[in-house]
Amino acid sequence: MRVSFLVPVYNTDPAILTLCVNSVLKAAAGIHEVVVVDDASDRADTRAFVDRCEKAAIDGLRIIRNSGNHGVSFSLNQAAHAASGDFLAPVDHDDVVVTPGFGQMLRSLAYHRSRWAYSDEIQVDEKGFLIRRMFKPDYSPQLLRSLMYINHLQVFSKDLFEDLGGYREGFEGSQDYDLALRMSERCTPLHVEEIAYHWRILDKTQSRSGEQLSASSVDNGQRALEEHFARKQCVAHVAPVLFKRHAHTEPEPIGVYRSRLAAKPDSRISVIIPCRLGTTKRINDKPLVLLEHCLQALGWSFVEEEASRVELILVLNAGDEIKKGEEAIVRRGLSGFAIADAPGFSFSRKCNLGAAKASGDVLVFLNDDTDMQTAGWLSDIVSILNEDDVACVGGLMQNNDRTVQSCGDNVGRDSAVHYVPEVGADGVGDAMHRYLADHETTSISGAFLCTRKSTFEELGGFSEAFPNSFQDVDFCLRARARGLRCITAPGIRLLHFESATRDAKVDYATLSAFRSYHGPGLAGKDPYAFWRYQPIYFSVFSYNGIKFRLYLIAKMVVTRARRIEKALTRRPRCWRGVLKKSEYRVV
Repeated sequence: MRVSFLVPVYNTDPAILTLCVNSVLKAAAGIHEVVVVDDASDRADTRAFVDRCEKAAIDGLRIIRNSGNHGVSFSLNQAAHAASGDFLAPVDHDDVVVTPGFGQMLRSLAYHRSRWAYSDEIQVDEKGFLIRRMFKPDYSPQLLRSLMYINHLQVFSKDLFEDLGGYREGFEGSQDYDLALRMSERCTPLHVEEIAYHWRILDKTQSRSGEQLSASSVDNGQRALEEHFARKQCVAHVAPVLFKRHAHTEPEPIGVYRSRLAAKPDSRISVIIPCRLGTTKRINDKPLVLLEHCLQALGWSFVEEEASRVELILVLNAGDEIKKGEEAIVRRGLSGFAIADAPGFSFSRKCNLGAAKASGDVLVFLNDDTDMQTAGWLSDIVSILNEDDVACVGGLMQNNDRTVQSCGDNVGRDSAVHYVPEVGADGVGDAMHRYLADHETTSISGAFLCTRKSTFEELGGFSEAFPNSFQDVDFCLRARARGLRCITAPGIRLLHFESATRDAKVDYATLSAFRSYHGPGLAGKDPYAFWRYQPIYFSVFSYNGIKFRLYLIAKMVVTRARRIEKALTRRPRCWRGVLKKSEYRVV
């Protein structure tokens, strides 16, 4: 296996270009090939460095010069055409390849016989100091439709690249996204869980100026997605997600998109609410009748003609009056009915009973201690469930104080916990922007879980072996075992006054049974890298708590030392161990 690194160059700072080219030459190790394409740079010191590369006469280093400035897509295609390797690895002219990570990518490609692999990466600033670590999930198609999370380093088959016609000119700024979407239609990429790339974030590039993405990059990314759906013969609406970076700025695109397939206009929805009449809870120092409040929020959230397609099914406790439940529905101008469960509480049984009585194509299981915050959410749910391989959909749930309660579930290592990478809901969440981007998750909370009735029935509904907890995680794990996907759509937001009607405490017997039934699926790490971003909490007085706090103190000291080092650094640099000056081949 021979890899050809493709490095397009245009007016690059020679200090940065020196780091880039030498890091790639180190990774190539005289075995692989490096193809540098100068896209008619008019900066004299850039041209001088390219001249030195050519004069160095290094085996495996090829220099190509374009006759004019034709753009990055043209340059990459030129490099690929000249490449002799079986695989191609594009590298931006201001970035750095990490040799050990690249070696692991080669090992994984050979072992899995894959045609396309991508690695984790690190974002660094202009001087080379850490901005953030980007730990990526295993292939996540819904996330890829939301943003270009694959990024760098990618290594893919030259045959695959040529079959697709290479990079398409006219998609500059989003040419990698367009290619990734087209390759994903042919094969599934392999995620290699190693840092193989340092992505240098400069203040001004082709695709951005400061924090702001260029309008052409946003438009080209949107067009790449629209054409992706068209090739799949799907009618879809694609729009950029707007994000307010600062209190004093207007919302703007940040490279995240929301894609919605055309929903079936005749789909009927059954909203199933297991509840106990008269349950109250003090919210903001005021007593709240939970069911009444839930129904009021639901009524507000339906837009246009949605309410006419919705039936509400209240599944009451055995002692509740059905007539009073149906009166509550009528008071809110909604349609539906109430039924009573058998004596003895079982959340799973109540949900299954509601599903059996439902006439809708789509089932929405909703706790009565919720407050829907998003208008028009039904069309999003129906749209996402249009795809046959989607088992269920959930949203971003918040506590009463608007902090995040759950954005999917982090399931693995013998546990299942709500995913909350950061407390505030106004940020992006994690490096994958999961508070903004639709994404796959291992499990969806049963407090708001939407699924097709046919899928629910095929999976046998919620297992009544888990009457009060883990029935949602069990359902999702069984769905995923059949190759189905569970999706979190964070654009749908609701408050959840958690466990207002029942104690949320999980008994040991239930937890033990859950681990026994799903042992292999729970033993490993979460495939979507949630565990990489989940904050760790320890008791202050525990042994691990003391160790963790000592770690935080050490981290604070190192952070301050890095700030001093950064202030004293004048030239761009590589991380220690990535590239030494003694390893430079071209200076």
